[in-house]
Amino acid sequence: MQTVKVSSSERLKIMPEKLLILGGTREAYELAECLVDRYPPRQLTVISSLAGITGNPKVPAGQVRIGGFADTYDEDGKSGQNSILGLRKYLLQEKITLLVNATHPYATRISENALAVATELGLPYLRLTRPAWLKHTGDQWIEVPDLAAAADYLKSESIDTNSRISKQIVFLTTGNRGLELFQRCRKCHFVVRSVELPESVGSVSGTFVWEKAEFLQARGPFTLRNELSLFRQYGVTMLVSKNSGGDSTYAKIEAARKLKIPVLMVDRPLVNSADLCLQVYQVLDWIDQHKLA
Repeated sequence: MQTVKVSSSERLKIMPEKLLILGGTREAYELAECLVDRYPPRQLTVISSLAGITGNPKVPAGQVRIGGFADTYDEDGKSGQNSILGLRKYLLQEKITLLVNATHPYATRISENALAVATELGLPYLRLTRPAWLKHTGDQWIEVPDLAAAADYLKSESIDTNSRISKQIVFLTTGNRGLELFQRCRKCHFVVRSVELPESVGSVSGTFVWEKAEFLQARGPFTLRNELSLFRQYGVTMLVSKNSGGDSTYAKIEAARKLKIPVLMVDRPLVNSADLCLQVYQVLDWIDQHKLA
């Protein structure tokens, strides 16, 4: 019987690639579904990682893990440090060979951690993020760098203008993180919409009820008709939004334009453009190139 020797390089080619998708976005779900349909498990193992922030998340195609990476690293230390060490430990333990970051455009911590660990390990890495919204004729955007600047703007406007701002109804759609920044905008009433209702609204001095806020729980996609109805129902006079991009929540931007309502637009954090793509098909091409390399 003849024995066929297989070199280590050939053995690695026979072994399937193992891809981790840092997900939770529509693009991440689409990517996982495309990849599972395109490649059999013997060629590519697709694992999606969900942060576990929202209850009862949609389950993507392929394998799934839920929860942050800090728990993966159980040594004593700061949560931020444990997150990056946990991600590194997971990538090594699971023998991940490709890493795609398809998290929300504003998920800065996991994005920074993913790029840092991929660079350290020499792991092929790609950032998939949907294109940002563009300002159109009729839009009244007031662009600010972050949530703190958005809150500062509302507070300064409250001081500089008298009765007009005291009746300001602000539609706040930036998610649950950072809500405490807006609690000191005393002359604004807020309508806060998020996928999950916040468990509590905290401050430096402790937790207290945010009296000048009404909370709405809803998940997109939203239609223009529904957004116009909501704006009129609450008498919204200003929209606060992140430039999330995509179609799911764009109707609020259209509604603000149609009703001539200003939008306090929080800019996106900077991204390393060398590792960036904007479309799912670009990720598919990237994976093909690495599998053929």
